[in-house]
Order: sequence, then C-alpha cells, then structure tokens
Amino acid sequence: MKYLILWLCFCSCFGQKSLFFNPNDETLQDTIRNGSSSIAVNFYDFNPNEQISFDKKITFSFNSNAGTSTTSEFLVNTNKGYMAMNKEMMESMMGIEFPHNDNLKVHYRLTNTNGKTYYYIEINGIKQVVNRLPMNEITTDETNMSVAKFNRNFTPTGNNLNVSSQNYPSNEYRNVSPETGNENFVYLANQNEVHLPPNSNPKTAGIFGLGYIYNANKTQLVTRVENQNGTAEIENIETVSIRFDGNSYRRRENIVAEDHERVTNVKEDYLAKKQEKINRATNSERTIANKEQQILNQESEMESKRKRAMNKYIEAGAPAERNSNYALESYDPKDDIEIKKLECEKRILIIDKKLESMTVSNRDYNKLQNEKPVWNRKL
Repeated sequence: MKYLILWLCFCSCFGQKSLFFNPNDETLQDTIRNGSSSIAVNFYDFNPNEQISFDKKITFSFNSNAGTSTTSEFLVNTNKGYMAMNKEMMESMMGIEFPHNDNLKVHYRLTNTNGKTYYYIEINGIKQVVNRLPMNEITTDETNMSVAKFNRNFTPTGNNLNVSSQNYPSNEYRNVSPETGNENFVYLANQNEVHLPPNSNPKTAGIFGLGYIYNANKTQLVTRVENQNGTAEIENIETVSIRFDGNSYRRRENIVAEDHERVTNVKEDYLAKKQEKINRATNSERTIANKEQQILNQESEMESKRKRAMNKYIEAGAPAERNSNYALESYDPKDDIEIKKLECEKRILIIDKKLESMTVSNRDYNKLQNEKPVWNRKL
C-alpha cells in the first residue's frame, strides 16, 4: 500500500486551496453561475460496482518549478463526471513501476466528481475496491476543481495563450493566494464536443483540475493550471470507448465487515465461556474468581473499544489512509498493561492459596516461596 500513499502525496503537491473541491472543508454542495443566478450542483451518486466506462482520453504534461517534468494520460466519463488512471498511466506520471505480483496488483484509480477516490486493486488474488477520502495530512485530493471556488476566487485578466502543441486558444484567469501572496492562473478554452448539463456535474474530474468545466453558461475546457509549484497543461484529447466491470471487485468495507464479524464471534464466545467458568466457582475459589472477573471485565472493555472503532471504520467505508487511525483507536496499550497487572495479582493469590494448604516439607513449598517475589517484581 506504500505505493498508493506515495501516489496520494504526489497528487497533492499542487497545493491550491482557492481552487480545488474538498469534501472536508465544505459541504458536498457546489454552485455554478447561470446568468445572474446561482444553481446548486447535484452530484452523480457514483456506484463503484457498476460498469465503468470512459469516452475521453486526455494526454497532459506537468512541469515543476524544481525542474522535473512528466507526461501521462487520464480517462474521463463526461456524462457522469468521473476520472480515472490505469496502472500504466499512474506509473508514467510517477516515474515508478508498481508491484504486480500475487500479493498486490493495482488496476485503476478513479475519482468521482464529489471528491471521493477509489482504488481498484487485487490483494492475494481477491479483487477489491478501496474507498479513499482525502487524507488528514493533505489539504485536498487535487483532481477536480470547485466551480464555486473558481467563480469566487478567479477573475479574467484579458490575456490569451495558445496552450500546448495543440494550440488551444485559452483565456487567462488569475488569483492571488491570501495565505502566501503567490499568483495562481487557470486557462479556459472554448470547445464544442462536450456539453455538460449546467446543474449536474458541471465539471469533470481530472488531474490538477485539467478537464471540463461549466463556465460562462457553457462547457469549457481547463487547458492549463499554473502556480508556484509548476504548470500542468493538456496536450491532446482523444475520443475513446474504454470500460471495465466494477462489479467484479468486492468493496473493501464489506471484506473488513466479514472479518470483523468472525473475530467478534470468536471473542464473544471466549468471553462467555470465561464468565461461565467464573460463575461456577465455589466459595473457596471466590477470591481468585473475583480477580478473574476483574480480568474478564478489562478484556470485555477492550473488546468493546475494538468493536466501536471497527464499526466506525466500516461505516466510513474503510478508507485506506485511516487504517492506522482506527487501529490506534481500537487498542489502548494501557488496557493491556492493566490485564498483565491483574494476572500478576491473580498468580500471587494462587501461590498464597497453595502455600496455605502446604507444609514446609512439601517439595513445592520452597519453589512457590521463591516464585512469589518474582511476580511481585513484575507487578
């Protein structure tokens, strides 16, 4: 999974809060201008297990101000507003080769218009789709622009630029970041092939915001995005017919839920049997049974924490980058220490009980006498 995290960081290096849509800092509501009024955008309810199809393949380049450059492609569904890259496209953009073995195979990365990203992967022969939301450490998964942010923050400069070798005649829009004072530029070109409905997915997700946008009462093309980190621009657009079957991939949250149910059943059976044993204890065994009850209570609390965290994780869709967060939430090492402490106390009680019924001449007497300080030191 480290390659996926590397990809997330790579896609987030363009850094422009004033432009990109982020579900974490605003509601899943975008707006466009239609004449003098604003229209709310109704996002397409994407199902990652449907037939996934693409009608456009866009070649783009990225040149960083640090001197690095790359060229790759992404796929677009202009009807439903999602974007994707297959394994080869991701590798070309990042300049690395993903593993392709029995343990992990990466097939597609897909971003829906509302900012959710999905990875179609194969782990140990099981095809699964992993839901990924923008990471806490990353401002946004910079694939799709917010039309509301663009309209609010960017103004036309009157300058024009022919973008790329394809000479897309583009109008320049400018923004100055209030945080850094850096200039940001977006370039829009008219086009006639794609017509997005104004109040349903008015923009199409693409790398760094490149792609289609509903602006000035028509569908335009974002040909170039430029800021202090570098420049991304469209090189070529091709009409294609590419599809894959999302239904052949199991949702990661369903796999996690099944594993969670199995673990829960085993642990609940274990805890119930321990409780039955404690309940059967005789009066002479009650002191030790009470200590066992304390241990059982602590184990039950630990299991409750695990279940609460796992249920939250599953309800969130099991986003890959939150694995460690929920793992930490489900397990507190102090609980484990408390159980070890109680187990030490239980063993000391057992030793004391044995010594009470034992004479000094018993061959185990000295052995138990020597063992007791060991447990006290552990305690």
